[in-house]
Amino acid sequence: MLFKQDETARLDAMTIRKNVGWYRWTHDLVEVTGADALEILDMIFVSNIAKVPEGKTKYTAMLNEDGEIIDDVIVMHMSPDVYWVSTLYGPRLIPWLEAHAEGKDVNTRLITYDWDMYAIQGPNSPAAMDKLLDAPTGDMKRFAVAENTISGIPVYIHRSGYTGENGFEVYCDTEKTAEIRKLIDTAVKAAGGREIYTLEVYVRSIPMEKGFALKQDFKHLNPFECGMGWTVDLDKEFIGKEATIRIKSAPRYRMAGLEFEWESTEDISIWERVYLYGVEVGRCAQAIYGYTVDKNIGFATLNADVPDGAKVTVGPNGSPATVVSKVFC
Repeated sequence: MLFKQDETARLDAMTIRKNVGWYRWTHDLVEVTGADALEILDMIFVSNIAKVPEGKTKYTAMLNEDGEIIDDVIVMHMSPDVYWVSTLYGPRLIPWLEAHAEGKDVNTRLITYDWDMYAIQGPNSPAAMDKLLDAPTGDMKRFAVAENTISGIPVYIHRSGYTGENGFEVYCDTEKTAEIRKLIDTAVKAAGGREIYTLEVYVRSIPMEKGFALKQDFKHLNPFECGMGWTVDLDKEFIGKEATIRIKSAPRYRMAGLEFEWESTEDISIWERVYLYGVEVGRCAQAIYGYTVDKNIGFATLNADVPDGAKVTVGPNGSPATVVSKVFC
């Protein structure tokens, strides 16, 4: 079902796009340690994890033997033989890692409940961080992670986010989260921003506008079918590599965007059928209102030969839509 237009949601979206906003959104965190941690992570994920130095992170994906995405994650190289994996599915990731680490010096631990994560996102986020941190971020690059302190409280700062804007993530001990929350709120307000309240905005609407998908949107897809081919290093071994090579040369599907023509398309549920000239050509993964682009938008998994510009209908009521790039702004 598409999210209805709402003034609070619009204010939240515009705060992120034009100023700075903060919200608490803690992913699952899995800590992977041991002398063979790098070897296992490099086999599990499609990117070359060996090229990720300490203090850097990498967006990547893991596949099954059929080359289909199981999950997309961020691998964080915290210190020698210590990695954090940020995922929405930690309890599923751990058995997968352990199944491929038999006989290896690898330990996995769910640390989600030890750390809270706050996102500070928007073009003015550096100003908010300078007011918040004891040591300024300075020239901290995107996908860098470093220790810092907030009023003497130890934290990790990750230069990243899920909004397509300049942004940071603050990881703090859960025992200190109440203090950190107040300090973040004060710093962001001092920079002219505010707390973001609407979950559907910062999890779906804002990311979708920039082409950021959730794991369930990748259902049955290979990275080369959903715009993630740049994460794949075919010069190394990884689970699902043979299938990935085949799919790269002959994609079965493509992940595309949909722009809906009707103002209200609330009949559309997740994985509704997409039709071209009355013939089913795919499924609509999700749809929502995009406040930056002021239109109803969606993601779809379509047959690989369905081009941008195609006029399709979605769902049982035939909601008209146009196939477009999955990056809307």
